[in-house]
Amino acid sequence: HQVTEAGNGAEAKQLLSVETFDLVLTDIIMPEQDGLEVLMSQFMRPDRPKIIAISGGSPNLPQQELLDVALKMKADAVLSKPVSYETLSAAVKSALAGSEGQ
Repeated sequence: HQVTEAGNGAEAKQLLSVETFDLVLTDIIMPEQDGLEVLMSQFMRPDRPKIIAISGGSPNLPQQELLDVALKMKADAVLSKPVSYETLSAAVKSALAGSEGQ
């Protein structure tokens, strides 16, 4: 895979506005703009990439609530931290397999 890295949610949104990606892997809790804002920025795009959201929770919201919100915002998959390599790899393969032929 070719990987492009963003340091925070604002940087991710900027990259998504100028480049095309097959998959976005986003943490929900990030500086500047969170992963839910990244997800929302892609919500209505017909060509949006597949999105996997990851969370370990926050002091204000439990992990499962954050993941449930991401699913309601049409994340293609959600993962709980800590996440194993095997789980992450399977989620990436599944998401990319679902985008074939699009």
